[in-house]
Amino acid sequence: MRSPWFTLVVVLLIAQGAALCDESSPTQPVLDTPPPGDQVRDAISTDLIDLSELRAAVERPAEHRALRLTLQEAIYLALANNPDIMIASIEPEKADAEKLAAQGEFDPILQQNLNYSDASISLDQQLRRFARISAIKSTNVSSETVLAGKLHTGTRYAVQFNMNFEETTFGGFQGEYGGQIGLTLTQPLLRGFGRDVNTIRIRAAGNLRNIADAQAELTILNKIADAVKAYWDLAGASETVRVYEGALRNAERLLNINEKRRDIGTAADIDVLQAKAGVAMRQSELIAAYARIADAGDALKLVLNIRDEGLFSKVVIIPTDRPNPESTPAFASADFDEMVENGEIAALEFRPEMRMTDLEIANAELETQRAKNEMLPQFDIVGSYVRGGRDQRFGKTLSGVLEEQDSTYGLGVQGAIIIGNRAARGAHQRARLNMRQAEERRKKTEMALMMGVHLAGRAVMTNKALMESNRQTVRLQEANVAAEEKRLQLGVTTSYQVLRLQEDLTAAHVQELQARIAYEKAVVDFQLATGTLLNELGIDHQRINDG
Repeated sequence: MRSPWFTLVVVLLIAQGAALCDESSPTQPVLDTPPPGDQVRDAISTDLIDLSELRAAVERPAEHRALRLTLQEAIYLALANNPDIMIASIEPEKADAEKLAAQGEFDPILQQNLNYSDASISLDQQLRRFARISAIKSTNVSSETVLAGKLHTGTRYAVQFNMNFEETTFGGFQGEYGGQIGLTLTQPLLRGFGRDVNTIRIRAAGNLRNIADAQAELTILNKIADAVKAYWDLAGASETVRVYEGALRNAERLLNINEKRRDIGTAADIDVLQAKAGVAMRQSELIAAYARIADAGDALKLVLNIRDEGLFSKVVIIPTDRPNPESTPAFASADFDEMVENGEIAALEFRPEMRMTDLEIANAELETQRAKNEMLPQFDIVGSYVRGGRDQRFGKTLSGVLEEQDSTYGLGVQGAIIIGNRAARGAHQRARLNMRQAEERRKKTEMALMMGVHLAGRAVMTNKALMESNRQTVRLQEANVAAEEKRLQLGVTTSYQVLRLQEDLTAAHVQELQARIAYEKAVVDFQLATGTLLNELGIDHQRINDG
């Protein structure tokens, strides 16, 4: 293998030969080319890397108003401000309105009619010869008041009170009052019979109200989980900045060491240049970390719906809580199967989706019951009672009504059969199919929830293992960096090697931090999958829905 000095000599000889050729060719200009040694020195000049602009970028500008938040405070802000939670909390009130509308079927109706007539009717010749008058004149004023409605048993009622005043030619234009009060009852015996059938709409509306409650709870579950995970993302981004700030301090310390070693003649410019490159890389990583903090802060502000005078808030959120996996319940690998099994039982008991599917099945059963009732023929029993009075004096007329001057009793039946009744039979068939679909959706929901518990539990265990593995990696890399820096001071290694180990240490710190954040988020996902998140956080969703 040829030495570098041999190569340098060859290069110089070639350069001298080229110069002689240029002298013998007057048409060629003479170039002032620096010697190769100068080119090498220029190539490794420490001025090739300027850190001033990066240093200015790392100098963070004055921050906007800061808002220090604990995790619990972030959760309360999400409960109070998150628009999705606020929208979902209105749904139960809408369901209450639907139930009120269903109850309106049994509201009584009060009806009032008032009529006045003045008639003059000409008689034919036979009546004229018999009555010896040519026309009949009459004046009539009548009033009818009706109170009608329906009971939960299906009974329809109507209470009538009629009063009229009449003057006619036959009465010598002597006014006469007549009054009646009566009650009519219609009781279905087949279609529309019984409280169960007639209150189907009310019970279905009550189930819809409970479905809306469950949906609101599901929204709260998801949005609180989003808020917690967004908070941990911001906390992780803040901790990552500290890691990169430490890495920058280490790179600057290495640069300072190499500059001193160069000054005393134990290091070359290339060592300083490599150290400068390491500082530049750490500065760029820190700038990117600052941007990730801003992004994570904006994501949390979106979940918390934080605004300034209607605009997206410029406030800087500072998370005061730090990831502390040691404070969360321990998940031992040996207990994984038991943990997942208990989680499945909890999910089937606490997850709102299960209540929603049960209520959907209940409403499908009610619809089937209603459709089955519509297939029955109509057969009603009708009873009526009327009492009345008549006199030329109003008071005596009322007394006659009360004393049953006139009375009428009636009892009868009425019925109707729809030939074929395809509309009712089709509705009943559709209702039964809807109920089957609801039952199958419940089975599907069960499987999805149980699988979600398995995935969330596995993620907890995986991130727990990764967290411990990365913790050990950090310890190893710290030892490697310390040892390599001592080797550098002894002159048995290079700045490049130290920089590489520092990069490995920084990556290990970041990975450990990410594993801690991932573990915290995995625990949240497990509590979300089992439906116990709100209980773990001490949140009563029913109180939230109530106001």
